[in-house]
Amino acid sequence: MVLAAVLAGCAYGPSRVTGQVRPAIEDYTTVTILTEMPEGAEQIAVVKVKVPFKGGFSLQEQIDLAVEELQRKAAKVGANAVVIDSASTDLDLISTGPETSTFNRVGLVQGVAVWVD
Repeated sequence: MVLAAVLAGCAYGPSRVTGQVRPAIEDYTTVTILTEMPEGAEQIAVVKVKVPFKGGFSLQEQIDLAVEELQRKAAKVGANAVVIDSASTDLDLISTGPETSTFNRVGLVQGVAVWVD
């Protein structure tokens, strides 16, 4: 819980609606994480999350945060499951001033928010 609270403000990423949005699900923790698309699933949105790597937290803790954020995004569009289709690391260019920039390592997790009967 503390990790999620510390890093929650750091997770970000777009969602792209691709189907019919349903009423939001209040308890995002009920959104199931899947690795394969179930038969008959109704696709609602593509959800992506980026989590900047922070010192003092393990890679697994940061991945867990990204997955939790996927659940939140899926719940907002009324999905009861997320099919994770990719997880990786990347570098983001961060502006640190008017003429300077730096690279920051981020974790990327993408999935498809779906409704499964």
